[in-house]
Amino acid sequence: MSAEENLQVAERIYARLEADDIPGLLELCGPAVELVYPADGQLPYGGEWRGHDGVIAWSEAHDAAEEILDFEVHSMRAADDDDVLVVGRFQGRARPSGRVWETRFIHLLTFAGPRLQRLEAVFDTAAAVEAHRGAM
Repeated sequence: MSAEENLQVAERIYARLEADDIPGLLELCGPAVELVYPADGQLPYGGEWRGHDGVIAWSEAHDAAEEILDFEVHSMRAADDDDVLVVGRFQGRARPSGRVWETRFIHLLTFAGPRLQRLEAVFDTAAAVEAHRGAM
């Protein structure tokens, strides 16, 4: 696919994430999709999540751990014909502790054909872990 087509799919991915439409999100993911989130073992949703079942499990872990207060995508740029770089801001409340935290984030989305193959997230894990401290 072209870089422009990948950007269009990325926009649909974030619209479905914002709507909490996981079945719709899965339609845009390849069967072996990988989600990679930092702080494995320190955050309930940290680690590597594979396949459609992994995306569902990640979503459930994230929803149980955090209330999303604000999620803004500031920019999306095609890095090349396979990758899209997404920059934004997140604010959430760690459910068990009640602590609010926020961070800027970077997501690297990798596509193969019309489907997402990998999403790797980078954000202020220290802020996230501190908000969740004592809650795991």
